[in-house]
Amino acid sequence: MYFSLPEYHERLSRVRAMMDTRGLDLLLLFGQEAVNYLSGFYSHGHFAGIVLGVPRVGPLFLVVRQMEEMAARETSWIADLLIYNDHENALDYVVRAVEARALQSGTIGLDLQSWYLTAERYLRLVALLPGATLQPIGDVLERMRILKSPAELDKVRRAGRAVSAGLQAALAATRPGVTENDVAAEMAAARIRAGGGLPIDGVVTTGPRTLQGHGPWTDRIIEHGDQFYYEVHGICDHYWTRSIRSGVVGRASERQRFVFDVLKDAQDRGLAQLKPGASGVEVDRACRDRLIESGLYERASFTRRTGYSMGLMFRPTPGDLFFEFTAKSDFVVQPGMVFMMLVLAEGLGLADTYIVTDSGTERVTTADRTLLEIGG
Repeated sequence: MYFSLPEYHERLSRVRAMMDTRGLDLLLLFGQEAVNYLSGFYSHGHFAGIVLGVPRVGPLFLVVRQMEEMAARETSWIADLLIYNDHENALDYVVRAVEARALQSGTIGLDLQSWYLTAERYLRLVALLPGATLQPIGDVLERMRILKSPAELDKVRRAGRAVSAGLQAALAATRPGVTENDVAAEMAAARIRAGGGLPIDGVVTTGPRTLQGHGPWTDRIIEHGDQFYYEVHGICDHYWTRSIRSGVVGRASERQRFVFDVLKDAQDRGLAQLKPGASGVEVDRACRDRLIESGLYERASFTRRTGYSMGLMFRPTPGDLFFEFTAKSDFVVQPGMVFMMLVLAEGLGLADTYIVTDSGTERVTTADRTLLEIGG
């Protein structure tokens, strides 16, 4: 398991208090984050159909494909496993578990935002449980997960160290004549050696490709004078951090220096507001207004977020994205939240991951916040 048993029990107690308030007899959770958060279970094979059942009273149950049984026993504290074979349907086993607990006429909560509760699975569940009241639970689990425990924050810090190692290796590998693939290979190897987990992805773009935003690495050969943009992920037991650094292979132009100076100043202004009790819109405004005043963006067309929440997450989600810093943010910053704060313009970017503390922030991705010039 990734955490101690008391940690999981504390999470479960909060979930069951919510269920009691809402009159839910059972939760059926399909989402990978929700399942992992409460049970510890993890497998690459989540696509096959994994369902965690959380009764308001009594033992939890976990429905998994036969191929994932050993992973369930290794990573999860759940004792009641229902194992289905490839010629069977996971939902049939879910219904058996519901009926065994006499909850087929009860009120059952569903995480309808889950990638894995597909329309087909939902409709089948409705047909299989005609006497049940199926009730969406909205974002209640996300709101619980947004405030990290000390044990979770430790994993965020460890993930941050993997980011720093990967970024340092990527920069050391950057020089004329090598390919983006070469840089990415060094970044990935350093991340792994520093304890970083799957997936090994990120953004490595150079030259005109820096305008792509989420461009993958390619066999493009780096040349002197190229701009570069590196976005490195670090993952510890599925807790993510991220950092963006950019610069030039050679000497930066006046325009590049101007753009980066504005980006850093704008982010510094936002970070000065990022403290407990601040509203999300205040943090965003401090950063956004500087970018607009500089002329890099026009207010009407600048809709990109300036930060978003991070933590426990799985692909295809690039962040947990529950709280975002935008011009219409409506949340209050609290200790234990984790955010990636980012500013981008003209193929240059600056981003780091921050833990909100009682007095301000702790930066967990620690590379120098400068415009990088390599071999200039």
